[in-house]
Amino acid sequence: MTTLFALFAAAGVPLVAWFLLAGDSSDGGDAGGGDDGGGVGGIMLRLFPLSTLAIAAATFGVTGLALGAVGTSAPATLILAIVVAVLAGGLNTALFGYIRRSDSGGSLSDEALEGAIGQVVLPISGSGRGRIAISVNDQQMYLSAVAIRSPQEHSEPEGASTELAPRELAVGDPILVVHVREGVAGVIPLDIDLT
Repeated sequence: MTTLFALFAAAGVPLVAWFLLAGDSSDGGDAGGGDDGGGVGGIMLRLFPLSTLAIAAATFGVTGLALGAVGTSAPATLILAIVVAVLAGGLNTALFGYIRRSDSGGSLSDEALEGAIGQVVLPISGSGRGRIAISVNDQQMYLSAVAIRSPQEHSEPEGASTELAPRELAVGDPILVVHVREGVAGVIPLDIDLT
């Protein structure tokens, strides 16, 4: 029985540590929960995200090892380890479900973000994406962003697509969101005197 608990702990604890250290999950929620795959595997990952499975495995293994170390009988150890694992997995699922439901970022339209003032949190190069932080409705939001030419520098006819700007925006630079398309903000540098 100890070997079973050790295997679950060895598989679950590193995954939980990885989820904690990885921090941001760019797919907008619980890591592993954004799988769009079909079939039985896709359905299982939607019902039981990878983070929930990792937490359940880790708590099952650690609880079993701890109870075994203090001399609890094998049947009692197994039952308690299963109960703790189910509770931990359920709590994880409920917590991330609450966070997804209460996330204000999903309910805002792209147009509502236009005109927002923020700052660069990951550098934006003229040809690549970076990340910005803006405050909308008293909530901090983070978006992928590209630098675009300001309307004054832009010489194309009205309605033409905006080109990427050749400049770089460094961390901390103030920006203005001009538009948001497919979740990516088009930003221009903001004159420091305006902020």
